[in-house]
Amino acid sequence: MERTATATKGTIPMPDTPNPARRPGRTGKTQRKLFTATMEIMERRGSAHVSIEEVAQRAGVSKGTVYYNFGSKKTMIDRLLQYGTHLLVESMSEASVAQSDPREGLRKSISTALTYLHEHRGFTRLWVSEVWKGLDAWTDSMVDNRQEILDFIESRVRALRSRYTIDTAQDTRALALSIFGATFMLAMDREIHGVQRSIEDSTRAVMLVFDGYIRH
Repeated sequence: MERTATATKGTIPMPDTPNPARRPGRTGKTQRKLFTATMEIMERRGSAHVSIEEVAQRAGVSKGTVYYNFGSKKTMIDRLLQYGTHLLVESMSEASVAQSDPREGLRKSISTALTYLHEHRGFTRLWVSEVWKGLDAWTDSMVDNRQEILDFIESRVRALRSRYTIDTAQDTRALALSIFGATFMLAMDREIHGVQRSIEDSTRAVMLVFDGYIRH
């Protein structure tokens, strides 16, 4: 059964505490610093070599602030991956709503996602490493991350009905999953395997999956 993501966009979900508003690192500025620092380290060396001490130093905050917010390296990685997912979906949404044509909105969303994954290589590599652990090793937040992205893509697929004649026999969730999978695999092909493929070419390939949903 799929779960519904409950975290607020643009914020890192924190563990429950008596006074969460007083905790260091609650501001968007600090969250962005922690995310950027961690992903830069992961881009170079992978998640296995990330330490709280190095993240704190690179982010320009105290080690105690990082521990106070997350408690452990595992929780830190988990929460920052969730934060990166929120940023990804927000950027896709902003690209989509700027377009009056829902097909063009989805195309812009895919292009934006591919650009985001290219610019945040540490995030891409972390996502891939977490996915390959297998479902039994997934945390609740990782399930939510997947759900949040799929929900957004499916909403854009459904929006086509306002402008186009679509194939009603197709399962919109399955189509969203196909777009999601193709986008991440193309990003992984570029960042992990070094395949030189432009964002435009990758976007065009993903849209070929999607265009079969529209009746011509």
